Amino acid sequence: MAEKETPMLAQYNKIKAKYPEELLLFRLGDFYELFYEDAHIGARELNIALTKKRVGKDKYIPMCGIPYHSADSYITRLVLKGYKVAICEQLEDASKAKGIVKRDVIRVITPGTFFENEKLKSALMAIDKVKGKYPISYLDLSTGDFIAGILDKDELISFIGKFQPKEILVRPEFDTSEIEEHFKHLFFSKISEELFSNYKELFNYFNIQDYKSFGFTEKEKAVLPVITAIFNYAKATQKSFLPFIKKPKPYREDIYMRIDYHAQKHLEIVSSNEGNISLFNVINKTLTGMGKRKLRYFLLHPLKNKKEIQKRQQAVEELLDNELREEIKKYLKEIFDVERLVSKISSNTLTPRDMISLRTSLDKIQQLKQLSDKFNSEYLKQLFKQIEDFEYLVDKLYRYLEDNPPIHLKEGGLIKKGVDKYLDELKEIREKGDKWIKEFQERERQRTGISSLKVGFNKVMGYYIEITKPNLKFVPPEYKRRQTLSNAERFTTDELQSFEEKILSADEKINALEYEIFMSLRDEVNLLSDKIAKTAQAVGEIDAVVSLAQIAIEKNWIKPEITDDYDLVVEEGQHPVIVNFNPDFVPNSLKMDKNSYFHIITGPNMAGKSTFIRQSAVLIVLSHIGSFIPARYAKIPVVDAIFTRIGSADALAKGLSTFMVEMLEMANIINNATEKSFIVLDEVGRGTSTYDGLSLAWAISEYIAKNIKAKTLFATHYHELTSLENEIPQVKNFYMHIKEEGKEIRFTYKVLEGFTNKSYGIHVAKLAGIKNEIIERAYEILEKFENSEKIKTSEETNILKQPEKRYNEIKEDLEELPIFKQLKVIEEENKYKEIIEYLKNIDIGNITPLQALNILNELKNKIKNDR
Repeated sequence: MAEKETPMLAQYNKIKAKYPEELLLFRLGDFYELFYEDAHIGARELNIALTKKRVGKDKYIPMCGIPYHSADSYITRLVLKGYKVAICEQLEDASKAKGIVKRDVIRVITPGTFFENEKLKSALMAIDKVKGKYPISYLDLSTGDFIAGILDKDELISFIGKFQPKEILVRPEFDTSEIEEHFKHLFFSKISEELFSNYKELFNYFNIQDYKSFGFTEKEKAVLPVITAIFNYAKATQKSFLPFIKKPKPYREDIYMRIDYHAQKHLEIVSSNEGNISLFNVINKTLTGMGKRKLRYFLLHPLKNKKEIQKRQQAVEELLDNELREEIKKYLKEIFDVERLVSKISSNTLTPRDMISLRTSLDKIQQLKQLSDKFNSEYLKQLFKQIEDFEYLVDKLYRYLEDNPPIHLKEGGLIKKGVDKYLDELKEIREKGDKWIKEFQERERQRTGISSLKVGFNKVMGYYIEITKPNLKFVPPEYKRRQTLSNAERFTTDELQSFEEKILSADEKINALEYEIFMSLRDEVNLLSDKIAKTAQAVGEIDAVVSLAQIAIEKNWIKPEITDDYDLVVEEGQHPVIVNFNPDFVPNSLKMDKNSYFHIITGPNMAGKSTFIRQSAVLIVLSHIGSFIPARYAKIPVVDAIFTRIGSADALAKGLSTFMVEMLEMANIINNATEKSFIVLDEVGRGTSTYDGLSLAWAISEYIAKNIKAKTLFATHYHELTSLENEIPQVKNFYMHIKEEGKEIRFTYKVLEGFTNKSYGIHVAKLAGIKNEIIERAYEILEKFENSEKIKTSEETNILKQPEKRYNEIKEDLEELPIFKQLKVIEEENKYKEIIEYLKNIDIGNITPLQALNILNELKNKIKNDR
């Protein structure tokens, strides 16, 4: 017969059955315990001892435990590894419980919902797929930010790169591979269909009848399931800990300049492979948590409406006034992260000190609001108008709350005198008690003649009389022994015990009443969560604009002229990140118009080509967020998108070569760029053989210059491309100037008009420290190559003047590249149409290497037979 399980184990198994996928932290006294498989995982991931618990005669189960008072650090480690943690608490006092203590899960913490830990930057996202589009929603529980929209695939990848959610909710059948190939450390939760369809709770929470109340149009109806799913998931996991959530807002990519995921990385806008040297890190002068997040949002969402950009520029310009800016900063410095505080208050995770931080912040915000009449710019006036009046609340918080409360809510010391009459009476009893203790101690010293007698208190024993061992012979008979120490003994008396009961009763009542008053105050603040959150958002935006003014003043940047024209002019521009670390940075100018918009830039490695082309794109981004820029003068047209193809990296995990990654990125650019876009290309075509790469670089350049007409900077080592200047009037050649001093060279880092056919690769190798014998041998080999180059046939040297000949030679290879679906180079060949159609229909992502070889062999035989 099976052995009966203990009551505790029966309770555990019943609760665990409801949370099979979560690690269940089961509260037992001062510890959270994990059992069975959870214990094995916990011990391994937390590097703690795996023990066992006896649950019957000769029956043990695996167990490990963590102290409840330091559980946050352990939970953080588990969540960072992608685990979900269910917190099972004791719901009643164990000393008063009859039978087994009541327990239940009070919250489930997941990678996307651990909102109180600022270091995790945790956030949720829900994704659906409808007719080739991706309805998405995003929820940051730490700030309450809630947005939703409908994106295409490229926009989806860009969105994830910008917002960096930790956990993504999807339907059970959703294919996550397209996202996973771009991002590591994302955790997917496949949730039930019901969470997508049951929108009753959502509508009740926001007190609405229709999703259009959120501001979505009929065309955006597909966002309702993902909004519903993310809300239901948050509510189900957080239970009574659900923080304040703002109403979901429409997120529409078309109102911002497009900066896709590749451009974000290549331009190092908010993060860098070299540590804290991103554009964001350099311009971030914000003083509040809200301001920091808003400035980051600015950079990832540049405006593309000239009037809106100019409004922000005018605000920055007005804040160049040192006196006004410093006055604003004086208040900003004392404002805490109000958005996070609101989430803590509404989720009941706040401490008394959080409430003091909120009080201080709202007080400083009220003082900041008084500056609103000092501004002329429309943008700043609108922001200050959004700041609500909290004078009554601030006054009440000052009257009610002690200035230096304890960390924990139930320790007392929260509420000032004069708030509650009964509370004041209890405090008076306690204060008189302190006086009584002193008098009692003095009285007993005189009565017993023991001058060293002292009255003490601790939480375990309560009040006691302590007498050292040499004086024990003088102890009166009515003293009752309580405890023996190494050099003293402790006693009590009937009188002292009677006093203790009275005082401890008062203390208990004081703590309970203060907690009750504090929670009532918290509820009052919670009713104003929406107003406080909107105010915090406005303050954050003010902080971000002040930051732009601060960096402009510190670095002596200029205001660029924003136009709706085509022309782009930057005189003596500098890269804002590099010049920050290199005061000797050499400035360069850029001018592009309808007669000169495709610039080919040649020059050796290390001469500054990549820096210059990145610099130009970064200055455009800064201009579009309303920022000033490092230049002598600039006229910047409104740009709808920035595209980059920089560097190369194998994506072996995706089964893609360096060259395929390069071509996929180029396909994205060619399919999405417009005349109003800005394109930055660095070394396109280097991932394949020289002639293939050169042919492709030529064809791509030709297509962009003739068909798209986007402003483009193309840095290349293919010197043959400079011939394009003679064939397409809008193509212009530039090069990085090098000073030759005998066999030595010196980089000047200046961009000049014209071109160079020298690569100086051996010079660069010498600068890098390559041994002299290798350098000398390289010169010998180079001389041989140069001599053989001179005797090449005219047909070979003029191959680029006959590009169609080369296309015919490599058309089977070219057809497999997405880029040539757009260029339509081969489709005109009728006899290959069947093969082309066959290639188009191949699902590359879902075939094995063996299948790919079979397909290739089949195509080869077809072509051979046709010939």
